[in-house]
Amino acid sequence: MTRRNWQREELLLALNLYCRIPFGQYHHRNPEIIKLSEFIDRSPDAVAMKLSNFASFDPYHHSRGIKGLQNASQADRDIWNEFNSNWDTLAVEGEDLYLRLVGDLNGTKIVASESNEMSLQFSGLTEIERQVKVRLGQSFFRKVILTSYGSKCCVCGLPIPELLIASHIVPWSDADNLRVNPHNGLCLCVLHDKGFDRGFFTLGEDYEVVIGYALRHYLPNSSVHNGFKIYEGQIITLPDKFIPNQQFLAIHRNNYFLG
Repeated sequence: MTRRNWQREELLLALNLYCRIPFGQYHHRNPEIIKLSEFIDRSPDAVAMKLSNFASFDPYHHSRGIKGLQNASQADRDIWNEFNSNWDTLAVEGEDLYLRLVGDLNGTKIVASESNEMSLQFSGLTEIERQVKVRLGQSFFRKVILTSYGSKCCVCGLPIPELLIASHIVPWSDADNLRVNPHNGLCLCVLHDKGFDRGFFTLGEDYEVVIGYALRHYLPNSSVHNGFKIYEGQIITLPDKFIPNQQFLAIHRNNYFLG
């Protein structure tokens, strides 16, 4: 039997899946892996192995002594490098491909093109295309951030998904190229999302919570103490992949933090 090479769209789907399921669940029994394997006509073992190949490239895993599989192909490495250097395009493209597994995207018609590939139809309206791409990016970013942090606020541990925000370190409006980069994300509850966004606290070089003077102005109020002050100096719960980028945190400290 001739071995079939992985095509670009298959690799993007696998990389999308790598991003949005927890590390440690890259095995052939995972329902998400089974679903993808059926969609691209490959075995669950093959898909699970591809995800483990991607893990072998992740420097964060290396820093934790996790190496992953060592039989990754050059195509695997190329798509990993392309994805990590061009999140804004590749993440949206991968999310677009993934959402075809589950049907329409909020009423946007999904059809097969003449080349037998799938494509979103925008009826020639550039604004509609832009809006769909924004939604795809937001969908990807939220899935990845919540999954990476175990669907818990990294400051207080709140585990209610409806009260969790995929927060941007460098704000959405100020950095187009960082909008879907998960290294620019934190999983925060609604309180800590708003507090971080307004600069009442930030994170230090060791990922510890740093409280600003603007927040201290409200102490010793018990709500402010229990909501923020008790976490001062505490290291946040770090994600299982896509650790917050220290350069992005430095931008927050220097430009947004009321310290």
